[in-house]
Order: sequence, then structure tokens, then C-alpha cells
Amino acid sequence: MNSATTAQTFAEETTTADIVARMVPLYPGGENRRTLWHSAAAAVTRKIGQ
Repeated sequence: MNSATTAQTFAEETTTADIVARMVPLYPGGENRRTLWHSAAAAVTRKIGQ
């Protein structure tokens, strides 16, 4: 997966849970989902602040 796909995922979704739900299948070997959750939450916060 490339950064453009990740950026598109973050741009299309509006909640942390939605972002995580879309990202988990893309990174099936990801053992630390907490990091993904925090990244998604930060993205939503930045999006709201725009």
C-alpha cells in the first residue's frame, strides 16, 4: 500500500472508528492497533480543525 491510498482513506472517512475499520484489512500483520487508532484520531482532529 502506498501513502496516496492511506491519505485517500483518511480523507474519505469522518470518524476514528471508520478509518480504523478501513485500515485494519490493509495491514493484516499489524500487531499494535492502538497506534493505528491514535493516528486515526489525530487525523480526524486535524480534519475538524480545517
